[in-house]
Amino acid sequence: GELDGKTYPMTKDEAGVWSITVGPWAPDVYNYQFNVDGIVAMDPVNPSVKLGFGAFPPANLVEVPTTDGALAFYDAKNVPHGTVRIETYHSKSLGVPRTLWIYTPPGYDSGNQRYPVLYLLHGAGNVDSSWMMTGRANLILDNLIAEGKARPMIIVNPLGYARQGVSLGPEITGTPTPGAGLTAQAGIPPQTVGFANDLLKDVLPFVESKFRTMRGPENRALGGLSMGGGHTVQIGLNNTDTFRSLVVMSAGAQNAETTYPAFFADAAAINKKMKLLWIGVGKDDFALNGSNALAASLKTAGINHTFRLTEGRHEWVIWRHYLNEVAPLLFR
Repeated sequence: GELDGKTYPMTKDEAGVWSITVGPWAPDVYNYQFNVDGIVAMDPVNPSVKLGFGAFPPANLVEVPTTDGALAFYDAKNVPHGTVRIETYHSKSLGVPRTLWIYTPPGYDSGNQRYPVLYLLHGAGNVDSSWMMTGRANLILDNLIAEGKARPMIIVNPLGYARQGVSLGPEITGTPTPGAGLTAQAGIPPQTVGFANDLLKDVLPFVESKFRTMRGPENRALGGLSMGGGHTVQIGLNNTDTFRSLVVMSAGAQNAETTYPAFFADAAAINKKMKLLWIGVGKDDFALNGSNALAASLKTAGINHTFRLTEGRHEWVIWRHYLNEVAPLLFR
């Protein structure tokens, strides 16, 4: 179970049915897997799936409903809904086709209004669809917008690895890997350079040419969880003329002031420039040390930021809650 990281032995009844009773658990959406004789297996009758990638196997999702029958902030309520679309583009930076999952708010297709954009990044073991399919980002925003709590915004979910998009053709194998020839930038480690170039030089121009976006850095936010939170730190602190709001979930940085000297050089100037610097992490998250370190660096430097230490581990449960909490703070 995602909630506590434990395994629960199932027992077999006289009819041959294996079962286990767990809980009670707080209302939320959790993931689970079956371990059958050492083999991690999916639930064959549950269509709700959290996709996995790399070293992270897929899992099934189960929702524990609220006790009073009310729908939660991440459920589909009877409100105006935005649209989730998949856009395919050819990355010049990486030389491969890739996809973006993009949320446009209610009314986008019938009007001519322009909107600010949140570039929202996934973690290791996730893919470009994860924030919508597992994180329910579209439903969370639908509900916030309907309640007047968040500004209508576009959300863009790119693929966080320097590689071809998933299911777009034959896999490209061997070396060099996509983006291998790109030059590293200060503070952006080699493993992030390919993604950073794609985001800044391919994704942003694509989105801003194809969608009715509000231009200017104050109308762009960059955020992400885990690996995507790391990307947000590495790219965001180096590109304050592109993104004026940064949302770091379950990630951080040790010695940020030495890794990103330009960002820390003039606290007054950064405080004037940046609209939001938000860091959130769970008390039982293995990323806690990095998040604490980044918050401490910002505090010592006198740079305005919000640090949210909450209950929870390194899991989608807290990331849904963080998006629900931080989206109303964006583009104010």
